[in-house]
Amino acid sequence: MEEEASGPGPGGASPGAGARADRRRRLLQVLSRRGTIRAWYAGLLAFFVVLILAPTLYVLWYVISGWGLIQDLVLPNPTLVGAIGPALWLSFGVALTVAGIDLVAGLPLAWLLVRKDFRGKDWVNTIIDSPLAVTTAGLGLSVVLFWGIPWAASGSSIVPPPGALGLTSDAFLILMFLHLTTTFPYMVRSLAAILEEIEIEYENAARAAGASRLTAVRTITLPMFRSGMATGLILVIAKALSDTGGAFAALGLIGACGSGGPSTDVCNGTGLINYWKNLSADPLRPEFTPALALVSALMIALSLVLLVVLKYVAQRLHFPLRRVWPGVEGRLSRGSVPTLRNLAAIGFLVGFILVPSFFFLLYGVVGTPAAGLDWRGFWGAVGVSFLVGGLATAVDLAAGIPMAILITRGRVRWLGRLLDALVNVPYIVPSAALGISLGLFWKAQRTLVPSDLVLVIMAHIAFTFPFVVRNVVGALEQLDPALEETARTLGAKPIQTFRRVVFPSVRPAILAGAIMAFTRSVGETGATVSVSTETVTIPVLIVNLIRSGSFYEASIAQVALLAVSFAAILGLRMVVQRRRRRG
Repeated sequence: MEEEASGPGPGGASPGAGARADRRRRLLQVLSRRGTIRAWYAGLLAFFVVLILAPTLYVLWYVISGWGLIQDLVLPNPTLVGAIGPALWLSFGVALTVAGIDLVAGLPLAWLLVRKDFRGKDWVNTIIDSPLAVTTAGLGLSVVLFWGIPWAASGSSIVPPPGALGLTSDAFLILMFLHLTTTFPYMVRSLAAILEEIEIEYENAARAAGASRLTAVRTITLPMFRSGMATGLILVIAKALSDTGGAFAALGLIGACGSGGPSTDVCNGTGLINYWKNLSADPLRPEFTPALALVSALMIALSLVLLVVLKYVAQRLHFPLRRVWPGVEGRLSRGSVPTLRNLAAIGFLVGFILVPSFFFLLYGVVGTPAAGLDWRGFWGAVGVSFLVGGLATAVDLAAGIPMAILITRGRVRWLGRLLDALVNVPYIVPSAALGISLGLFWKAQRTLVPSDLVLVIMAHIAFTFPFVVRNVVGALEQLDPALEETARTLGAKPIQTFRRVVFPSVRPAILAGAIMAFTRSVGETGATVSVSTETVTIPVLIVNLIRSGSFYEASIAQVALLAVSFAAILGLRMVVQRRRRRG
């Protein structure tokens, strides 16, 4: 009798399984209630305001509350005021130029990665992301070494590795080459994530009707691609505007931005902030603290306006032209033209992204060891970096995906538009200014932060959170809401709709956002140093080696970091691909 009682019930289901199914149904009903969903979104908004927005914008409160200091110390000073305009012009000019180049060069590469199957695709995908694992100061050094050590370097101790081109020491071009290395992976990732969601059947239908491949892509696919382009452009511009360590290192090497060279007054916005930040440590020069806060506030305001306008234009721009040129587009769609296009995309990746990013690693071959690398300290720093990056990315995913749903599917439209703009703020803020703002905010509530490591993790969550949100928002905007409405009509609860309809469609965008967030965290220097002087991450260790002139040790440490990061990203990508094939 006892065996019968414990055996399968009617229909072959055990009583235990029935009880578990009943508990799941009750839990699903509780989680699907309107009150529960509202409470969840209220908590999400509180998280965003308290942990992301308020610490990031604390510097704005400083400007508002300290406007009297700015009027007394900054505005009457023609040297300070005269440096702000050219610095902002250089920052925004370079960012817009880089965004245009990234879009033109990144679209063919994203198309190749999504629409073509070839051996080693996972490796190529991971190689594209690998420059993001190079520290920003290392990228600044590497780009200047490759494209041209300035005239002042002839009398310095810096000797570039063999193969340096020595083409230019112009600040605009050097910053453009630098930001290409840091932004191009973001553009390719964003475009590829959206392209994976666009069904190729639409193109096939157009080609079956007699259209060439180029005509089908131009008239069918690209109009569905606006959201992905907007996401990529926003990420690129925001990254170019916020980079501090790489820009300051590159400008210093070419004799600009307070380095004592011939163009010492030439700074971009982030370089000027970092330069004035160093000068603000002098108690006899109190004008520099309010001055750098004013520059940060102006960059935040102008960047927000630019990105909101860009988002608005990208969503409402009608392109391409409806006119079709069958002869010309047919010839461009066959023969050697597609092959040449793919080769040009790969050539751009190698020549403008990979080689300049890793050029300084040649010091590991031609350099001379100084004191040797402390491997115990190196692996300890790697562990701290991966711990911080992993926890930050996990929090980003847990809060970023619901935030993206609230932005794109929320019933309160004005709230969604407001959050869509505000979520861009953390990576618009220059990383040095972000670190200062976060440090001031959390140190004012020091009793709530148990350690410097927790403070660093909070800082990394703040500036990596937008990468997840932006990518998932772009994917959700591309997803037809009718699919979700159909699932709900058939009786699916909101959670079931997300798990079975939405999540499979936006999974590539989630992966892209997670990789961007993780690599951005692992490679960040400025915010970490500004927040804590005790926590040594691997970028901080490498920057210290570069500043001490230990280029050989820095290159060896960077190679080891790249190997570990490459293995981690490749493993994550393979796991996701394997689960996708099984699913």
